[in-house]
Amino acid sequence: MNEKQALSLRQAIELEHPGALSASCEALIARWHSLPPDKGTALRLAFLEWWSCSEPGFLTGLPEYDYSTSLFPELAAYLTSPAEIDTTVRFVLGWMSKSFPWCCGCGPTPWEAVGEKLWSEFQASGDLDLSGFSDESAYGVYFTHIYASTQQKPSADTID
Repeated sequence: MNEKQALSLRQAIELEHPGALSASCEALIARWHSLPPDKGTALRLAFLEWWSCSEPGFLTGLPEYDYSTSLFPELAAYLTSPAEIDTTVRFVLGWMSKSFPWCCGCGPTPWEAVGEKLWSEFQASGDLDLSGFSDESAYGVYFTHIYASTQQKPSADTID
């Protein structure tokens, strides 16, 4: 039997190329299906699934989002389990599900409310450890930017 071995998380991330994330997505799906669940794979795969819905394919290189085959609900259930939920999960899932709830696998309900709850919990929890976003992957770059933009306070000069 010649079974293909799942790539490491690092190898899956290295498949990313701007505008061509489908190879990385496929590798993450293979990891999710063939290895024990892990938070890094679940967060990145949830992001790529959500991104394939929230951004056009010509920007991401991801296949068109398919609600009927989406892993997002399964990934979110794993990530929000008591053993896995933390500030990073609240930040990532909170942002995605409050920003584009219809891209979370089954339409806006219940994701809009889930997103608001997770985002509120993230904001109350304090600082986020940004080291999980430092690998220059699409996931890392996106959420580093989102975090920085949420930390900016309008200056007195910009308020009329």
